Amino acid sequence: MALLPPDPLFCLKGDMGYVHNVCFISNELYTSHLLAATEGGFVYLWDLQTNRVKSKQEMGNSIQAIHCTNENVITQEKSGIVKLWNIQNETNYEFSKEYQCGGGYCRSIVVNDTVILPQSNSRLEVIELKTLSLLRTFKPSQENLGYVMSLQKVELDNKTFILAGYEAGDVILWDFLEANECSHLKLRECITSLTFDSVSKRGICGNSSNTLQVFTIEKDLNMKLKCEISITNEGCNIVKIRSDRKIFVSGGWDGRLRLFSWKSLRLLVVLKEHRKSVTDVQFSPNIVPVWNSTIMAAAGADGAISLWNLYN
Repeated sequence: MALLPPDPLFCLKGDMGYVHNVCFISNELYTSHLLAATEGGFVYLWDLQTNRVKSKQEMGNSIQAIHCTNENVITQEKSGIVKLWNIQNETNYEFSKEYQCGGGYCRSIVVNDTVILPQSNSRLEVIELKTLSLLRTFKPSQENLGYVMSLQKVELDNKTFILAGYEAGDVILWDFLEANECSHLKLRECITSLTFDSVSKRGICGNSSNTLQVFTIEKDLNMKLKCEISITNEGCNIVKIRSDRKIFVSGGWDGRLRLFSWKSLRLLVVLKEHRKSVTDVQFSPNIVPVWNSTIMAAAGADGAISLWNLYN
């Protein structure tokens, strides 16, 4: 008899509506809170000790991405407005300044003390986190790449690179400091998410099809497609490798969370907690004391965030 899929630790609900992105708040020892950015423009602060909303603040419109540092919160809206907020106290953020990037669904990423943003004409921009001032621009040599769809930091031989996935199905590896193209790989169209493991030098792309694509970065920095993984239904919003490199997760348009072995790429379990599309998956950097474990948070278009402790 097949084992039933496990239940979540807890499911955070309330009046959030469509949740685009979540961000764990941690110190050096443990993870205490979770920020949730929503289509309605509100940011919710969830207390992971009580599983209750600690605060709710209107911070824009259709917030696609949210980042948190010790002193600041950064929000990115679908319109392309990026806002810097100063943390006044645990539950209140004061607006500081804003920057205009390209609109759309590609989430910005934080690398060191900078934010990497999608811009028009398939470009990327690197801005300073504290001042939102422009530092450099990445301009691809190819044409007709379409929108930037996904960004991922990569560390290879103590050097930082950026992987960018584009609407037309192209993946470009960029030198972070020099803003130069290092290599290019053509994959399936409409890349929605990518993730990379710098130890095995292997990554995965999700897209609008029912196929996940596994690729590698070789020693000469060239990228190669290694294999493909078929899933039941079309559309993957998010792929994420856990930091211990035991599992990776895909979040589908069908509301399914699919967990795979990162070593064998074998499907381990399909979780059906969400009634609508899974929009984001994040792993806590440290243990959450109430669960005495690191956890996974999955956000959905159904207005829920499910919390999981799986294969730890």
